[in-house]
Amino acid sequence: MGIRERRAREIETRRRLVLSTATDLFVRKGFAGVTLDDIATAIEFSKGTIYNLFGSKEEIFAAILLEQLNLLLTSLRTAAKAGRDSAERLRNVMAAYLRFYRERREYFRLLFFIDVVSDQERVPTALRKEIRLRKIACLYELKKVVKQGVRAGDYANGRPAVDVSLVMWGMMNGIIQLVESRQIDDHQLERLLGAGFEIVQSGLAPKTDSPRRRVRHGLIRKMLPVLKG
Repeated sequence: MGIRERRAREIETRRRLVLSTATDLFVRKGFAGVTLDDIATAIEFSKGTIYNLFGSKEEIFAAILLEQLNLLLTSLRTAAKAGRDSAERLRNVMAAYLRFYRERREYFRLLFFIDVVSDQERVPTALRKEIRLRKIACLYELKKVVKQGVRAGDYANGRPAVDVSLVMWGMMNGIIQLVESRQIDDHQLERLLGAGFEIVQSGLAPKTDSPRRRVRHGLIRKMLPVLKG
């Protein structure tokens, strides 16, 4: 191994150590509760050494966030391929998203930090772009399952797949945020997500003129004024 290769490996080893240490600190203390001094002290690096690797605390956080988004994307892609039909694949994607939240709750909370415009200025443009692309790719997995369902004849409501995927994405994140803000109990999460899935699934299904559907449609119309308040 030449001097250049050895140097590159040493830099990558230090970089991984900074990220792993910062990850632990962010999870335990939250983003606002961690400083570069904290990270440097935990690793026994000088602050200058860290600045040689990362330009700011925000850049360190963004790199961690990108890693987590890559893990989420891989999980969603795997889930989108499994299942006998469109409904099962869609349910699997939602379950994978919920599992990410359950197993990596602190990371899920941190996912929203990068959306704060005032803090984006301290994150390199290329890194911000990668994070944005990963988020879009996660959403694309939902869109892909819906489009496959349309082609297979499982879904036929005429709405663009991107609209349906955005509604599902918003529904999942909205319910999770209700848990995070303690407006609903944590144990209700799976039940409400399941109810949301059934509502979306029902709206996607091919239209029929069965008596049961007419009754259901009538009940929904009666409920709308109540839901609107």
